[in-house]
Amino acid sequence: MVDAMLDARQEGGSYRRIEVITGQRRRRRWTAQEKARIVAESFEEGANISEVARRNGVVRGLLTVWRHKVAAAAGVNAPGFVPIRIASRAAPRWHASRAALRRRTRGCRR
Repeated sequence: MVDAMLDARQEGGSYRRIEVITGQRRRRRWTAQEKARIVAESFEEGANISEVARRNGVVRGLLTVWRHKVAAAAGVNAPGFVPIRIASRAAPRWHASRAALRRRTRGCRR
């Protein structure tokens, strides 16, 4: 079963290059200027947050956290829901026209 072992050679007999990364994996450190630039780009009109994040190598969730922090620091309180108020409860025209029709035809038989 020695033949079943993985070999670094390709079919043509040449060797592939394999890169081994050693050491500890570290988180990327973003400077304040980089964060500000990326967040500003995400706030531009018509910007797609996912595309901005992908283009800059940032996870979308992290960019969203940065955006919330900037909005909170600026005192912007964006509500999740906007309350609406109905000015009047006027009857729809269809109901009014049916009532008027009934008044006009009251007492008339076919």
